[in-house]
Amino acid sequence: MSDVLLTQSLEWINGNMHRNYPIVDGAVPRAASGEYLPASFLVDIQLIVPYVAGLDASMFFVSSIVRQPSSIQVTIGYMIDIATGRGFDCAVSGSIPLGTEFSGTSQPYEVELAAITTVPSTDPWSSSYIHAIPEEYAALRGIRGRLYIGSCVDMLSIGELSFVYTASALVPQCVFIESPTTAVSSVRFMDGYGTDRTFTDDITIRAGEGVIIDIDGQTITFRMDPDVVSAAAAEKLAEVAGTAIKKINGKGPDSEGNFTIRGLDCTLLETQDNGVSISNPCAKPCCDSGGVDTAEIQTALEGLEQAKTLLNNYYTDLATKVNTMQARLSSLIASRN
Repeated sequence: MSDVLLTQSLEWINGNMHRNYPIVDGAVPRAASGEYLPASFLVDIQLIVPYVAGLDASMFFVSSIVRQPSSIQVTIGYMIDIATGRGFDCAVSGSIPLGTEFSGTSQPYEVELAAITTVPSTDPWSSSYIHAIPEEYAALRGIRGRLYIGSCVDMLSIGELSFVYTASALVPQCVFIESPTTAVSSVRFMDGYGTDRTFTDDITIRAGEGVIIDIDGQTITFRMDPDVVSAAAAEKLAEVAGTAIKKINGKGPDSEGNFTIRGLDCTLLETQDNGVSISNPCAKPCCDSGGVDTAEIQTALEGLEQAKTLLNNYYTDLATKVNTMQARLSSLIASRN
């Protein structure tokens, strides 16, 4: 199975700080010393276990927790036989700083789990429980995983906690036993409500609304359907701002949603609040800049028309008088002869 481990939702992990999980419900995590494991300390565990014939995911447990001057270390064990107490430690965590505290608004502290490296003795079962991986379980030397830590505040007064299996057995869903082949043996999901589920055997992955599944060889990619997402976004926008403009004069926007308006010869485009002003600077009257409006120009033109009419009348009258004078002059000249 893949070494990629899940990142849990903050709400789900925050809720686990107030329950037994990842220790099974019903167990009382009381150590041999009489002290109890605070529920706020361990909020999740993911353990990836190499395949060993007959291995039982429900038999892993927290065997001990040791506080050092500035850190804490957790050990995971495997119980072979509850009746006889036969078992062994198989994994140990890295150092967990004593100052670790999960606020509920950020990711909790994560620490890796690795196989115990202690070499078993030549007679490992001289005692019922040993702190090394025996040869018949040698494959577990490839065990790995991760702890999710909530808060160390309640651990400050604790020195060492040692547990029997029945007090600290882990939820089997937290343990992933690899297949004897390279095939995936299970898939673990968490839904939108924080419910953690593990699927085995034949499962079906189906694309829901707004999701597209792409398969390329051994790679499965989930991505959003842009058409559905865009439609949903448009509906949400319409609820707030009304129906959006889709086309102008029958033309829609480009692929990025842009609509371009360009001004050709003698066309001036100017942006305004919530709009665009389109004007023709070539058609402006010459005197607009002087503060004279069109009505004043019209009045002046009408005055010029009246003056023209008056001058035409004067010219006509003058022409009549000139003609009369020429006629009289010609008559006078003729009478003298």
